[in-house]
Amino acid sequence: MFIKLLQNYNIQNKHLPETIQQQFSNMALRGVKVLDFSRVLAGPFCTMLLGDVGASILKIERPPKKCGSECETRGSRLWAARRGGGIGGGDDSRRFGPPFLPHSKEHLTENVEDERLSTYYLAVNRNKRSFALDLSHEKGRDIARSLAKNWADVVVENFKPGTMKRMGLDYDDLKDVNPGLVYCSISGYGPSGPWSELPGYDVVIAGTHGLMSITGSPDAPAKVGVAMTDIVTGTLAQGAILAALYNRQAHPEKAGQRVDCESIVCVSLMESQLACLSTAASGALNAVAGTPPPGRRGTAHENIAPYQAFKCKDGEYFVIGTGNDKQFFMLCETLGKPELATDKRFLTNACRVAARDELVSLLEDAFAAKNRDEWWELFRGHGFPCGPVRNVKEAFECDQAKYRKMALEIDHSVAGHVIVPAHPAKYSRSPIADGSFAPLLPPPMLGEHTEETLVNLLGMTSDEVDKLEDEGIVSCWRNSSIVKGAQSVA
Repeated sequence: MFIKLLQNYNIQNKHLPETIQQQFSNMALRGVKVLDFSRVLAGPFCTMLLGDVGASILKIERPPKKCGSECETRGSRLWAARRGGGIGGGDDSRRFGPPFLPHSKEHLTENVEDERLSTYYLAVNRNKRSFALDLSHEKGRDIARSLAKNWADVVVENFKPGTMKRMGLDYDDLKDVNPGLVYCSISGYGPSGPWSELPGYDVVIAGTHGLMSITGSPDAPAKVGVAMTDIVTGTLAQGAILAALYNRQAHPEKAGQRVDCESIVCVSLMESQLACLSTAASGALNAVAGTPPPGRRGTAHENIAPYQAFKCKDGEYFVIGTGNDKQFFMLCETLGKPELATDKRFLTNACRVAARDELVSLLEDAFAAKNRDEWWELFRGHGFPCGPVRNVKEAFECDQAKYRKMALEIDHSVAGHVIVPAHPAKYSRSPIADGSFAPLLPPPMLGEHTEETLVNLLGMTSDEVDKLEDEGIVSCWRNSSIVKGAQSVA
């Protein structure tokens, strides 16, 4: 019976106004169902992008451990779950912090620390539903297998290679019973090769595969301020999934495809990292023998000058990018240094790169004459790329970011008012699930949609759900106010 329910269950919400229902039906990925086993950043970023444009994302998370005699010694470290109690559990990023946001007062339990919500988790988990399911238990794996076989269009996972196979949830276990399945595996180094079994985090791969060698000052390497390798990997995985879905539609006779995100579609952290070295990689791989590899230049560019940030009178920085001779001429005119544009040392970009140190020294003296914002007022509209170096909060508060609505406000009935980066693409006909033209689901609490999934998708009774919860196979977080008015699981 539950298989029929799974196959026929689609997004519906009879409580939404008819106009919003119609807009929701126009979303680009409406009807695409994603079973998401991923956690932390690369995978969750990928599935969030899919959810933003209409895909239904069911996020599988491990339940909190049941509290028994072993737990009692932990005292205040325990957090009281809505039913049964437990510790830990869920996506690891739920505990990445500070910063954290506390629960609103009415939702606090005796241990506020373990009730906090990580802003890291909140950033990449909107428009998803959380199903707390223990995959270490055979019953839990059976449930996951049923969802993958009979409900999902897409599976996304980022366990170490071999983990899903050991659980009977690998592509080979599912392809025959779900021929149209798109299976996306994200890993550190790919499913094969001498490094395939090694764990991989963004910062490690940035170091081992080139990014740190060109990031930072000449004296020391630095990591990029956000986990850019993870973000890029998630973006590439999203593109790979969309390509596979299109291929399934265009060539139904070839339906079903493993998007290995490592070897077939090249979306492991390592391969994404290497691909995005781009121009630096091209220079290093094609260099004449004896040429040193690209190095660290702070904010400067290896191949273009001047193309960097300069310190201003107030201690803030102003960044310029002169990509051609005309832009360099305009820079010199605006700085009040027209003689630099006709100086033989700086006539072409190749000359300027060769005489970089002399040129930068002259420009440093010039920029030290005014404050950052004074330079911005003077340079604005002069025909070449430039601007003030802003902090993260200033970046989202600038007039252009506000105009493009890049700060997404979420009303989370547990965390309260939450602001996260918005989906970067804007569509003329297909709405984004940002709450304006299509419903927005706040980042879910752990197990918030467990009961809904078991009842609506698997056709279970409340007693059967209670039994699974008592056995620790699932965990339910019950608070009807969180999902009031939200659409059902699809």
